Amino acid sequence: MKRTIIALTMCALCLCTQAQSQAGRLDDKQRVALTAVVMDDDIPQAAARQLLNKMTQIVTKGGCAGISNSRFVITCSADVLTKDIVPGPPTMHAYTLSMTFFIGDGVEGRLFSSTSVEVKGVGETPEKAYINAFKSVRVNDPAFKPFVEKGRQGIIDYYNTQCELILTEARTKAERQEYTKAIEQLTAVPAVCEECYNKAQDASVEVYKAWRDNFCRMALTKAKSAWTIHDAKTAVEILGEIPPEAECAAEAEALRAEIAEAVDEKARREWELVQQQGVQIEYKIKGNWFD
Repeated sequence: MKRTIIALTMCALCLCTQAQSQAGRLDDKQRVALTAVVMDDDIPQAAARQLLNKMTQIVTKGGCAGISNSRFVITCSADVLTKDIVPGPPTMHAYTLSMTFFIGDGVEGRLFSSTSVEVKGVGETPEKAYINAFKSVRVNDPAFKPFVEKGRQGIIDYYNTQCELILTEARTKAERQEYTKAIEQLTAVPAVCEECYNKAQDASVEVYKAWRDNFCRMALTKAKSAWTIHDAKTAVEILGEIPPEAECAAEAEALRAEIAEAVDEKARREWELVQQQGVQIEYKIKGNWFD
């Protein structure tokens, strides 16, 4: 359980760091996070990957960080305007697509901005025609700059107006011991929303401390149970995972010392017994008794 919580929490923090690293290539403070998603079921799978890549380029070029853990999304619908079969060999498929891009809130379904471009693609299969059409989308197209800027501003307005609600929801998640979800919600606040960002950073520290102290109590209980049945190895392994700053760290250290003393005393008695019997054994060095 503990390893799962840590892994998920570190994953959330890693994604946040990744977004900040990507953002640093331009102006980190001005960037917000957007997730590229394909919702149009008519788009072939291989072509969808090409479209995802193109949308990520568009938002990055427009001053946003394209990552995979944001509630705010950029997506696209591709309507077929014309579809022609060109005789071969080989037979070719020629498509004209009207591509409409959207930026919005993927949780509440709120639209912030949209724009459309028309592209053409030709390929030996419909899938390749789609891929080539998506490849022809120009990330420098003048339509994309105001599109991304308007969407970015919509996201900033959301955080500026909903900050207290965001903080309250995160604290509620922490109270339910949903620590990873709370951390993800708080670390998603962009630095450009300075006041809310600072509050979220402080709140994330509170959530981490709550997780740390809760884990310490749970781990200490498990370690005591293991020691009750004289399973010193398991008890010490559990105690070793407790953060030293945790609320119950001193109690955990006292239990560790108790176990060490008891096991060393047991090893000493066994050694004296063996010596009395005249049998030679390999003495377990103090500190390695749990191997």
